[in-house]
Amino acid sequence: MAEISYNSIFDGVTLALHRAFPAVHIHGRTVKQDLHPGDFNVLPITPQHSGQMGSRANRSITFDVIYYATENGGREECLEKANLLPKAIGTITTPEGDKVHGTGFESTIEDGVLHCIVRYPHFVYEKATGDAMETLKMK
Repeated sequence: MAEISYNSIFDGVTLALHRAFPAVHIHGRTVKQDLHPGDFNVLPITPQHSGQMGSRANRSITFDVIYYATENGGREECLEKANLLPKAIGTITTPEGDKVHGTGFESTIEDGVLHCIVRYPHFVYEKATGDAMETLKMK
């Protein structure tokens, strides 16, 4: 398994959304045009890195998964998607094959737009660099 990067988790979230909702567009940036009702937009909010003992680190990244409801769907449609999203993106698989579990799903609805905030905590380990210890001989 490779070191899990923030971009790998981002790709895993968008791929999971594509699998769960194949008929809609999934955007991954601020969209100024070509945004349609029923689309999703995945925006990274907060990447965090906290060093631990040795070469381990505790990391997490928080995303805002935004759903734009159709005119007729409104809040009911947003609530339906809020119900489906934890199952769809609760555990994602990165393109490298690592599984990462989402925690802390929180959804809000503002002006017919669903915002689902989800956090993906994980640990990373970097190989120690430097010279390996030499052989010790007892005489």
